[in-house]
Amino acid sequence: MSFCKHCGAQVPDGAGFCPACGTATERQNSSNANWGFDPAGDAEANRDICILCYFGPLLLIPYFTRKGSPFVSFHSNQGLVLLLFALIGSFASKVPFLGWIIGLFCGIFAFVCFIMGIINVCNGEMKPLPLIGGINILNQN
Repeated sequence: MSFCKHCGAQVPDGAGFCPACGTATERQNSSNANWGFDPAGDAEANRDICILCYFGPLLLIPYFTRKGSPFVSFHSNQGLVLLLFALIGSFASKVPFLGWIIGLFCGIFAFVCFIMGIINVCNGEMKPLPLIGGINILNQN
């Protein structure tokens, strides 16, 4: 039995993460080092710039400046899908009556997805947006 360096809880032998706080153990850190990728470190290092992914065309800044990051690629794709969805809703709102209703619902849904995307970035999560999050446009690593 070993102890977590973060919270001090007992960690079973061979465990990759602390059962109490979820921090990666030495074993998990060494296995990630073999692959050259640390998902928690990637999210932590790119969290601030990934917020731009949900502000329309500003998604190009993180996408082109942090090319090798799966966290940035994922959120850039989500931001692009959200931007295209909002544009389609905007064009639909130009049609009288039915288009206005569709545009209103698209606008509200896009705003909710915008908030959810920023919350996911701040939490370091790669959760897809509801309904539109499964669409892949950008090449993701």
